[in-house]
Amino acid sequence: MTKTEQTAAAFRYRDTAPVERVDWTALENWVAAILGRAGVEPQEAKLAAHVLVRSDARGFGTHGVSRLVSYVGKLKTGEIAPRGAPVFSEVAGALRIDGAGLLGQVVTPKAVDAGLELLRKRGSVVCQIRDTAHLGAVGMYALRAAEAGAICLIMQATSPVMATQGATRPMIGNNPLALAAPRPDGPPIVIDMACCMAARGNILLAAREGDAIPEGWAIDPEGRPTTDANAALRGSLLPFGGHKGMALAMIVEILAASLSGAAHSERLNPEGGVQSASGGLNAFCLLLSPDNMTPGGRAGYDRHMAAWTQTYCAAGETVSVRIPGERAAQSEAQARKEGVPLARSVAAELAALGRDTGILMP
Repeated sequence: MTKTEQTAAAFRYRDTAPVERVDWTALENWVAAILGRAGVEPQEAKLAAHVLVRSDARGFGTHGVSRLVSYVGKLKTGEIAPRGAPVFSEVAGALRIDGAGLLGQVVTPKAVDAGLELLRKRGSVVCQIRDTAHLGAVGMYALRAAEAGAICLIMQATSPVMATQGATRPMIGNNPLALAAPRPDGPPIVIDMACCMAARGNILLAAREGDAIPEGWAIDPEGRPTTDANAALRGSLLPFGGHKGMALAMIVEILAASLSGAAHSERLNPEGGVQSASGGLNAFCLLLSPDNMTPGGRAGYDRHMAAWTQTYCAAGETVSVRIPGERAAQSEAQARKEGVPLARSVAAELAALGRDTGILMP
């Protein structure tokens, strides 16, 4: 195993080996209380807290409660609007949601639910989600739709954080996207990915832990390959698959930002790189109804879904084969029984936040 492979393996182990576990309900209530103290309405705080904690429970620690300190800071400065109401309208047959600069974890579940209501009488619903903050793990919203019986494709255009080798500044967002689909014989398929080699949250976590990052993840502000997490944060992330990852980011940019008429903006750090996104971001969501769209209805959809997934798994008799979403579902089931896994550095940050706010972490 090469040094790069060893470093990558260490990252995979760290991300899947929790340092400590916290009771799910207690953690969710605490996160909601912290958001409430920052000005978020109680019901919205509860909604956002559920998305964040469930993200950790399903193994997306880089996009769960580790973001809470950042979100609270942006809520206090007004970069993210603590209060307000999304505005829903139908434009050219699409559902448009103006998020009023609110938390993505507040706006997006409401957008998905509104789209699902329309989907009862349609085969498809397109949702434009405008002016919202960072969505976090986009797969959580696709999962929400799949658990209600729909197929969901969702993507968000982010501030520029990604570039090609040799570039001296970010060129485009890492532009995450996810697709989730219900299965008749297992948990929903959930495919959740950004267009970069590794999510920026992994690099933030590495910087917190004082770890190096694998080669090929990022370049420094001079465009040189780097394994220094802090230099990577000042520089740019690299796309997976070279030009293919970059092209996929462009597709997301077109659907989530250009189509919504977004005003292009870059938030540059004084020290280089691009600031983590606050408000003013846009997303695209497509909901599809197997009941209304598939010939033969749900039965026809279920029959083919079961057949191809069984063929897929049967072909891997000598290797470990999983359908995307199965491991996350297992992780969630374990978290409900044993507590939500938190990395030591994240738990320490949350404990400090609790002391600062007077709401002690459970």
